[in-house]
Amino acid sequence: MLNKILLASILLFPLATYADEGRFSLVPRGGAVKFDATCFDDEAMAKILTFSEFIAVELNAACSFEKDKMLLDHNLEIENLQIEKQGIEERYQIEIDTRDEEIEALRTIVKKNKKLNIPIVVATSIAIGFGAGFGTYHLASKQ
Repeated sequence: MLNKILLASILLFPLATYADEGRFSLVPRGGAVKFDATCFDDEAMAKILTFSEFIAVELNAACSFEKDKMLLDHNLEIENLQIEKQGIEERYQIEIDTRDEEIEALRTIVKKNKKLNIPIVVATSIAIGFGAGFGTYHLASKQ
């Protein structure tokens, strides 16, 4: 009931309750209304009525911004990890290739050394065999 009286008095006496743009005015007892009241101009009333909608829009915008920011940060972190993984995989592949080349080089050296050692072993064996035979013949002929 009090709200209706206040609204009716504001509508009936617009000049008495008018305040500056968006400001709030306290009407003292004995003013345009017969009780202490706070009067609002049209702009202030519009601000009050739309405040909850304004806050909802602002908070939704802030929430969307923060969500988008978090998604971008997350995507950036994923991309950085993928780049790091790719670098690690490339270094690993280089190390594996280098190791394989070193193993192949060592195998080649071993093969070459085996081929070079076989004739030496054969020649040494023949020389030892002739030496042993000649020594045995020489010892047998002296007795």
